[in-house]
Amino acid sequence: MAKGEQTRLRAVLALVELVDETGTSPSTVAVAKRAGVAVRSIFHHFRGAHGLLLAAVEFQAERNRALLFDIPPKGPSALRIRALCRQRRLYFEEITPIYRIAHAKAHAESGLHDILAVDRAVLRRQLARTLAPELASRGAGAPELLDALEQATDWEAWRALRDTRGLTAPSAERRMAFAATRILG
Repeated sequence: MAKGEQTRLRAVLALVELVDETGTSPSTVAVAKRAGVAVRSIFHHFRGAHGLLLAAVEFQAERNRALLFDIPPKGPSALRIRALCRQRRLYFEEITPIYRIAHAKAHAESGLHDILAVDRAVLRRQLARTLAPELASRGAGAPELLDALEQATDWEAWRALRDTRGLTAPSAERRMAFAATRILG
């Protein structure tokens, strides 16, 4: 790996680690110190804190996407929904610290909205593939059903269950699966 790429990776990992540890957005100085790089390197490689945050959000989503493997659209829908919600639990628990910061800043910082939209699209495609038979059986109502299922199983729903309701991850997973099962009918 080239020296510039190593510097970028160290800075991204430092930001992710600091956010995971503190739950807050650290200063550029703190990130540089953790990464063992000069502050000017962050400005050189990322054009500042904003570019570093974009890289960290994208990195964290990409490195955890393997948790979202395909669930064959066969067998009882309740089992597939439980498997899907288990995957989302694992995924959301990994990405939540950096996503809290990204969602808080998405309205004000260009680029974050696009990165978060890519993640939502990945999750929606997985949902559509996993529940393809049930969606197909709804005919013209499939788009509305998919929208409702997406809303019940997305990161914002997870955050509400975990942060607002104060549920444990297993409890939040069960409630997410319950809601998706009920929506499916």
